Amino acid sequence: MRNVLFQVHWFLGLTAGLVLMLVGVTGGILSVEDEITGLVSPGIVTIPARETPRLTPDALIARLKEEAPGRRVMLMVLSGAADRAAQVRLADGPGRGTETYVDPYDGRVLGRAWGEDFFAAVRRLHRWLLLPGNGDGWGRTITGASTLALVYLALSGLYLRWPKGRRDWRIWLKPAVSRRGRALYWSLHAVVGTWVLVLYLMMALTGLWWSYGWYRDGVTALLTGRPPAAAPARGKENRDMGKREGAPAPLDPAFAAFTAATNGRYATASLAPARDGETIRIRSVAPDADHVQARDEWRFRPDGALDSRDLYAERPLGARLTGSMLALHGGRFFGPVGWIAFMLAALAMPLFGVTGLLLYLGRRRSRRRHAAATAQTA
Repeated sequence: MRNVLFQVHWFLGLTAGLVLMLVGVTGGILSVEDEITGLVSPGIVTIPARETPRLTPDALIARLKEEAPGRRVMLMVLSGAADRAAQVRLADGPGRGTETYVDPYDGRVLGRAWGEDFFAAVRRLHRWLLLPGNGDGWGRTITGASTLALVYLALSGLYLRWPKGRRDWRIWLKPAVSRRGRALYWSLHAVVGTWVLVLYLMMALTGLWWSYGWYRDGVTALLTGRPPAAAPARGKENRDMGKREGAPAPLDPAFAAFTAATNGRYATASLAPARDGETIRIRSVAPDADHVQARDEWRFRPDGALDSRDLYAERPLGARLTGSMLALHGGRFFGPVGWIAFMLAALAMPLFGVTGLLLYLGRRRSRRRHAAATAQTA
């Protein structure tokens, strides 16, 4: 059994290893997207703070009708910081639309952040390997299968390395960097793999959330104790938004009630235009939230009366986990230390592919030499 596990381990490492190296490196790059785009986009993502009050949601929409005629606002993400621009999704027809930054003080369209196109390409590479069809193509199938392989590689690697009998755990966790050749490759592969094993399992088990619907439904039922809600068809919600008819409902009363309820303390608040009679949903992140997916959800009637409130901190643990899958996947759920640890582990993924390949080639050379020596002896 141990030999069978080993054979499957190296086979999956050689076949799925290239995809995993690519996914790991791109994941590590994506983990610093917000920090990099904010750093290289002064005047777009960050703006000078002013004494004048920021525009209200309705005033911002009215100003954008002048700035971008013919395009409608689909979503606004307002920042609670005085020196951060608002993000707005604009569309000129059915579909998702495009996101841009807007000056919250005067409504000027500032454009997209520098590097957004680069990170968008890296994201497609990370998720779908840039193959045609994106989420509906073969790329999603390949990355999903490779993620399953990562679960096996982590668990089988731990089993194959598990010490027999008593052993000094300091040696088990300390790489032998003074060695050379195959001994060094094995030490790096095994010891560093032991360090990051839990992180890789977390990345894989959360990554499968986007790969397989049955997995997502099962995890949701397991963590929350209830069946998952039916998800809208891809793009249907955006198409329906473009087809809605009727006078738009004012957003200012709802937003004023939201700021009063939170004492004006929020990191971000996202809201979308609604039609007359519809409730207005505001999804907010508190300034002291653990991560960006720790969202509170508020619903207000058009006159500003509170309809419902769903605070992240008051949800059961299972609901918090299912609503924070991306934060779990990238390590931000565990704070700055978790985020940095996950980023470094993702960037280290090529180490295991390269050392695994070197071990495989060295093993083949050793077998050939042994076979040649046996033939000469005979």
